[in-house]
Amino acid sequence: MAMAGPRPRAALLDELARGVGLGSKLAASVVVMIFGAGVYGAVIGAWTGGAQIAWAALKLPLVLIVTAAATMPFNWMSALLLGLEAKFAQVAALSFLVLAAAAVVLASLTPIAWLFTVSAPLPSLDARLTHNVLYLLHTLLVGSAGLAGMAMLWRTLERLAGDRWRARRVFGIWVLAFALVGGEVAWALRPFVGSVFYPEAFLRSDALDGNVYEFIWNDILPYLFETD
Repeated sequence: MAMAGPRPRAALLDELARGVGLGSKLAASVVVMIFGAGVYGAVIGAWTGGAQIAWAALKLPLVLIVTAAATMPFNWMSALLLGLEAKFAQVAALSFLVLAAAAVVLASLTPIAWLFTVSAPLPSLDARLTHNVLYLLHTLLVGSAGLAGMAMLWRTLERLAGDRWRARRVFGIWVLAFALVGGEVAWALRPFVGSVFYPEAFLRSDALDGNVYEFIWNDILPYLFETD
């Protein structure tokens, strides 16, 4: 799956639009997610260290894979309802390719994330602010990587739809689905950075309680501006 330059990328989008090699593209996307997001996940877990490195390296690719798999039926049905004639196999391959592109960008952002990680104070009960800053940093970088996938999504939908207005509607709904599902999958699979209050764990006992947006609003942002 080549996404490095303009010509390979154009050929890839053309093959998607024509429905060529969809199974191999989906399989290649999974491989890219595992390696690209896995490297970045290891850096996320490196602040806490120990088993958290391996767990985060495993769970971040899992977030992308589960998000792609969970959204593709909705993506297909919503596309049909909005008048975009696409085969389910095309939508499935595109759903995975979008997040594979994000994984490639995540891998390229790994040195930046590593620099922040090794520069941060070590985990302790007094390092809540450090945890919150790292949490927001990784959230922003992962979100930024997602923009690369959304760019690929937009260009492909333009080709499939043949109508910019139809493409915009499908694009908006798909982006919302990726954001909501991805956010909740990541929340259920937490922790990634680790915690200064909870012991190391692959999954928390309260994995399904609350949501990521409530957590950022109530437990992250207020403590960024403490003066004491």
